[in-house]
Amino acid sequence: MSELIDNREHRQKLLKELIMELHAGKSVDEVKERFAKLIEGVSPSEISAMENALIREGLPVSEVQRLCDVHAAVFKGSIEQIHMAERAEDNPGHPVFTFKMENRALERLINKTIRPLLVELKESLSEDKMQKLRDALEKLWEVDKHYSRKENLLFPFMEK
Repeated sequence: MSELIDNREHRQKLLKELIMELHAGKSVDEVKERFAKLIEGVSPSEISAMENALIREGLPVSEVQRLCDVHAAVFKGSIEQIHMAERAEDNPGHPVFTFKMENRALERLINKTIRPLLVELKESLSEDKMQKLRDALEKLWEVDKHYSRKENLLFPFMEK
């Protein structure tokens, strides 16, 4: 099992390298062959999962989307096959998908902004750090909108 995880992580690392090469100006044709080898024997859902993992790690969606040209070239236009989710709620635009992405954004806000600021404030108090923490907590307070939408959209559906 660990070899599968290691292999997936290795493919993700290589996929990220390919995206960075595209970002650096390489053409689709230059990375197409390496991409084809990378995804050999990989299911479309795993490719999509790898891309989603890269997005969760903070890689901009726009950079991951640049791989779509490579997908189309490798699969001769069959990009829908790669991005077709196995479950409806895994498709962008579906309310559950949106809620999941919002949850990940909240986690990033807490883990990458609020917690580090709290650690910094324990070490030394400064008005600048306090203001940054206030701003971050203000963003976090918007979670109320997230949960109100969940309540209004999902609960009636679940009650049925």
